[in-house]
Amino acid sequence: MDGIAYSNHAGRRMQQRGIRERDIDLLLACGTQIDGASILLSDKDAAREIERRKHDIQALERLRGCKVAISDGVVVTCYHARAKHLKKALRRRR
Repeated sequence: MDGIAYSNHAGRRMQQRGIRERDIDLLLACGTQIDGASILLSDKDAAREIERRKHDIQALERLRGCKVAISDGVVVTCYHARAKHLKKALRRRR
């Protein structure tokens, strides 16, 4: 969550408890609001997000080496690039 502010107290407690700002972002994004001012990451929330991310990881594995061509904000084509084309494209990027 962009632009969230932390009190001095929260900063100290986060440091003491090994909780990072990105951890707070994850809690805010995935947790359940339990009252007007608190969010809890329940076992159910964690299980749901773990399962979702497993699917994301599987999709990333399947799409490794896939190339998408976009023109004027429109997807023109997509395909699994061959290894030699990947190397060539990555070299051009430098």
